[in-house]
Amino acid sequence: MIADKHTIQVKGIGRVSRTPDTIIIWMHVESCDTDYKRAVDSAAQQLNLIRANLGTIGFTKEDLKTTGFDIHARYDNIRQGDNTYKEVFIGYEVRHDLSLSFPKDMTKLDEVISVLSMCLADPDVRIGFALSDIDGAKKEILEKATKDALEKANILCNAANVKLGQLLSIDYSWDEISFEAHDKFRMSDLSIGCEKASFDFEPADIKASDTVEFTWEIK
Repeated sequence: MIADKHTIQVKGIGRVSRTPDTIIIWMHVESCDTDYKRAVDSAAQQLNLIRANLGTIGFTKEDLKTTGFDIHARYDNIRQGDNTYKEVFIGYEVRHDLSLSFPKDMTKLDEVISVLSMCLADPDVRIGFALSDIDGAKKEILEKATKDALEKANILCNAANVKLGQLLSIDYSWDEISFEAHDKFRMSDLSIGCEKASFDFEPADIKASDTVEFTWEIK
């Protein structure tokens, strides 16, 4: 058993830094109406307008993904004449969250933002960047973490005049690693009008890291 052995525990750290190769457009539309059906229909009409506008530059219905959908009754507290407040039904609020991803192409981004800025649905839009090969990046991180731990273990053992024995255990949390760039822009922040947009910037590299703990026997 491990408890009966002389052991050494070492944490290895793996880091990667990669240039993002994917553009992600997050957007959402909202509607509110006292009639449930009208509220839902209004959100659906906005979705169809967005699809139609994106269709003019080559995107299909399937390219636009739903990432969230919420509908709830909204009530506000309205002040009355006697300084009391009364809860009043405002309507049914609908929010539809969407995303559009495509390979990093700033010319294509120009086109997307231009058609969305002219869309009658007037969606709230954010622009972000990500990696397409997430599995490859995760693998590289874990490989580097393993090599880092082994190197540290050998250094410590050499300094302590002991030998590194067999590997006894590996402890890894499997937490989700984010591979999205921290650079995010709102369309409203970019001062886009009806004229064709023109972007000339490079997103920062995506940096990610993770740790793995190893236990070795020492002799």
